[in-house]
Amino acid sequence: MTTKEIKQEVQEQLNVDLSSASRRRHFTYSRALYFKLCRDYTDKTFTELAETVGLTHHATVMNAINSTMYDVECEKKYWNVYKKLDREFGKKPTAEQEVKQLKIKVQELEQVIEGYRFKLIN
Repeated sequence: MTTKEIKQEVQEQLNVDLSSASRRRHFTYSRALYFKLCRDYTDKTFTELAETVGLTHHATVMNAINSTMYDVECEKKYWNVYKKLDREFGKKPTAEQEVKQLKIKVQELEQVIEGYRFKLIN
């Protein structure tokens, strides 16, 4: 993943320009999502990430990741976008796929237990 790809996805999902200097909630939450995803999927430093959206200080990136992301968790709209992009970028299974995999494992374990019960009876 590159920062450009992540930036494009976040901007498309949230219909926002991450290079805007606005401090309105929509922009700050969107930038926080972008910074968090970039830290997770690229090896860019805080300073390099700040430069990708036209900021001059790395502290803004640090604050977004360390503080603003906690606020984002409470806002369903932004949190859902973050989780969706995190799954896509990380090739992680959806909740439905995880449930399906767990059901298969439970069935396999039930078969193993039944096999042990059969051995104990005989």
